[in-house]
Amino acid sequence: MSPAEVYMALRLQLEAQLGREQTTRAGTVILLGQMALETGRFQSTMNYNFGGVKCSPKWAGCWQHFTTTEHFAEAEAARYIAEAPTGTKVERIGVDDTGKVILRFSGRHPMNKFRAYETLDDAVASHVRFLLGARYRNAVHLAMAGRADDYALALRSAGYYTGDAATYARNVRQLAREYDGAMPPEPAPPERPAEAVVSVAASVPAAPVATPDVAPAAPREPAPVAPPPVAPVELPRIGEPAPVVTVPWWLRLLRWLLGL
Repeated sequence: MSPAEVYMALRLQLEAQLGREQTTRAGTVILLGQMALETGRFQSTMNYNFGGVKCSPKWAGCWQHFTTTEHFAEAEAARYIAEAPTGTKVERIGVDDTGKVILRFSGRHPMNKFRAYETLDDAVASHVRFLLGARYRNAVHLAMAGRADDYALALRSAGYYTGDAATYARNVRQLAREYDGAMPPEPAPPERPAEAVVSVAASVPAAPVATPDVAPAAPREPAPVAPPPVAPVELPRIGEPAPVVTVPWWLRLLRWLLGL
């Protein structure tokens, strides 16, 4: 598989598990660089185990054995050699720059029992979940901040690897820089239509500006409103009888029936 395929799978899993807002391109390529370091630039990937993650006693998934090297203090290295289980081989192959003994484990030794996966997506999802556990989560946040050296040193402090921390950090940083220039560019943010862009200043009402030493004008009293004209009512003149209103007989009958 190509590093670009691994990068895209890694980016999607980080956004899903860590959060889109916390996932950065710089952090993704730092994690990609570390995965490349653990797998010889993805040329020695065994069953999609990109991080060289070993099986803990609680691991219930697939697993595999393959030869690996580790660095230990003299007393611890001697113990591993003396207590090598039947069917395994623990060899002393040298000493690193810090004075630690380099041991090579082969056969079915617990030290070289690694996780195995069937698909790229399953492997990357598991690897991201492993890194976001309580033990290494702080290191991932350092990577997302673009701090490759601090990320590698935090992994060493948490026991991720046993090699020289300075060498490991330098290799992670260099691989991250290399892959950063080779990965697809970040997508541009979608443009908002012009009619949807509203000025914040235009949407906030302007505060009244007080003029110093000038008293505010008193509010004017509203002008009186003339009442609507009233139509004159014609009353009977004094000395004249009031007009007699005659009610039809059928109306009087109706009133009477209603009053029963």
